[in-house]
Amino acid sequence: SWYFGCQSARLHWANHTGCAMDSAELDRLLEKVKMVARKAGVLILEAHRKRALQSLSVESKGGVDLVTATDKASEMVIFNALREATPRYSFVGEEGTFMAGTEAPAEIGLGPTWVVDPLDGTTNFVHGLPMVCICIGLLYRRESVLGVIYNPILDELYEARKNGGAKLNGRPIHVGRAKDISEALIVNNIGSSRDPSFAEMTLSRLQYLMGRDVRGLRNLGSASVNMAWVASGVIDAYYEDGYGGPWDVAAGVIIVNEAGGCCCTPRGNGLEFRSLGKGKVLCGNQQIVEAISASIRAADAQLQAEMAGVLFRAGPLRFDILH
Repeated sequence: SWYFGCQSARLHWANHTGCAMDSAELDRLLEKVKMVARKAGVLILEAHRKRALQSLSVESKGGVDLVTATDKASEMVIFNALREATPRYSFVGEEGTFMAGTEAPAEIGLGPTWVVDPLDGTTNFVHGLPMVCICIGLLYRRESVLGVIYNPILDELYEARKNGGAKLNGRPIHVGRAKDISEALIVNNIGSSRDPSFAEMTLSRLQYLMGRDVRGLRNLGSASVNMAWVASGVIDAYYEDGYGGPWDVAAGVIIVNEAGGCCCTPRGNGLEFRSLGKGKVLCGNQQIVEAISASIRAADAQLQAEMAGVLFRAGPLRFDILH
């Protein structure tokens, strides 16, 4: 039988000797993070309201991956506040902010580490779409133990800490209860990759889901908004091959888990918070996650068979992208 590497809130938290991450400490940190997220949110909301009157300062980090002055300003607000509150914790921000006086780490360590996306959904933000948010996650021993996702445009604040449940604006939330793909509204982010093999894989998977009469497919452009809406049952599942980095999902994983859902890779393997590079995620309730993962693996096998049968094509065959 297939091993399903799903991370779920139902798993017990190991009692590490000397662990300072007890419930009281997490509650204290959670209140601080909510305040910080709202403070940074003011910057984003003001810039969003002014974008019709003045052009945004937009740069490219490579290809179609954008960054604005608002991303950078938001990250500094968050960094300064968390450095003051937790000076011994590590900090990794999407826009290149790390612990003062240090260079970017090779990987995420075992100690408490803030992982932050100061403005997830930058392309949406540039175009005036409201699917943007601030994501602040806390990892301990590479496990997500606390998360806040705040959309200042919609004024939605999602929060969770280990074994504390998940909330939206102070009210408990739960993942959706769809049991079959035919009942599910699914979100897939295409991301910033424009590699032809990646595009072919993405379209193959979507076509396979459509063949199973999926209720609806969406592409919303923000990993963390997707995960927040999965946690609250607005959408049933979200998957992506190639989110930008751990800052995109660190907060969302604990929120989805604590809302009764689970998170894994699209092919059903467990998530790992070690690399600072791109990653893969699938989340929802366990039953729908298993169904989607099975469909993705079937679509990948079908595409791989089709690719193997082609004798001539432009460029090398790319089987590695399917794994």
